[in-house]
Amino acid sequence: MALSEKELEELRESEARSRIVVETVADAIITIDAASRIMFVNPAAERIFGYGAEEMLGAHMTMLMPQYLRHLHEAGMERYVETGVRHIPWDGVELPGLHKSGREVPLEVSFGEFSLGGRRFFTGIARDVTERVRARRRLGAQYEVTRVLAESRDFREAVPRILQAVCEALGWEVGLLWTLDRAAQVLRFVEAWHAADVNVEEFERLSSQRVFARGEGLPGRVWAAGEPAWIEDVVADDNFPRASAAESGDLHGGFAFPIVIQGETVAVMEFFSREVRRPDEALLAMVGHVGSQMGQVVERQRAEDERAALREEIIRMQDAQLAELSTPLIPLTREIVVMPLVGAVDSKRARRVIETLLGGLAKTHAPVAIIDITGVEVVDTHVANTLIQAAQAARLLGTRVILTGIRAGVARSLVGLGIDLEAVKTRKALQDGIALAFELLREE
Repeated sequence: MALSEKELEELRESEARSRIVVETVADAIITIDAASRIMFVNPAAERIFGYGAEEMLGAHMTMLMPQYLRHLHEAGMERYVETGVRHIPWDGVELPGLHKSGREVPLEVSFGEFSLGGRRFFTGIARDVTERVRARRRLGAQYEVTRVLAESRDFREAVPRILQAVCEALGWEVGLLWTLDRAAQVLRFVEAWHAADVNVEEFERLSSQRVFARGEGLPGRVWAAGEPAWIEDVVADDNFPRASAAESGDLHGGFAFPIVIQGETVAVMEFFSREVRRPDEALLAMVGHVGSQMGQVVERQRAEDERAALREEIIRMQDAQLAELSTPLIPLTREIVVMPLVGAVDSKRARRVIETLLGGLAKTHAPVAIIDITGVEVVDTHVANTLIQAAQAARLLGTRVILTGIRAGVARSLVGLGIDLEAVKTRKALQDGIALAFELLREE
């Protein structure tokens, strides 16, 4: 039945509205046939993929895909036409497209199918989600840097992992760290990381041999400005001394950011890509924040290192003072010296007891030494062995040792431990030991 004039007019208006939507929508709309030949593209497809409509119409759909996805598309399309089985979801799946320039474009794609004149056609609606992916990558990079800093013992240990984390999360191929030499007022190369599939040996070698003054090169200009900087193509930049090495390594896009402590740039991190990349202000803002975060970590670690060094120095000084007080060798007469022990005797103090005794005997040549353990709370195997070793060592210097302060509990401990005290004279009290010392001297 023929359509009325009113129905024809409504159909024409509907087609006009549909055409306006298709031509003005921001999403790419592409129709292909069962053989994957492109039959229709809208203006958004030209903007997203960089090709003119005349270049795409009649061409194979795979021209808009990265090489590694083309065989998957062809195999999946053939299987679907034959069996009706889909190899990927048709609603809102994320897939990379290929721009005419060769760069990948992250897309969210939905598919539909229709028949016309007995032929099957497929329409894809592709939305450029570059900003969404970039935001996700920026958050991922920030998270990874925070995680690496938390897991590392110090900043220097974290550097290689931070360079790798930033490169992998943001899709850059090379990362380098420069630190400030305050004395020479230059930035010096510290570390580099690169993806496995890039050949940047010459670029890294040249970088490792260079230093940068304030304002010189990408690191120097970041140091001078105290803020992140971006270069779309370092090969064409007037202030990039490593341009020839970058070109040989096929490096183009670059950015860098400072690591800042209390307003001072102490290091610079720079990153490079094989693509020419337009400035990403959101990324620069993010890495500026990351640089401040890393600066806080470095400052905190530096303060902790200084506190640890001060603590070690205090301990060393106290230890030296305690050494003098805890194991004194007191000359009672020219022939008799006394070493009173007080408190616990650990392995360090045991060594000190023997060293102090032998050192004092070597100076005084005293024939008799009294070791008084009245103030030692616990006499265990370790303490007893220390006393025996001290006595044996003193005997080698010609000194006889008297052990005093042997209480009943101590005597039982020594007997229970099976300690051989034959080489040592023992007395209960210090005064008894002094009396014995004079007897021994008279016998001589």
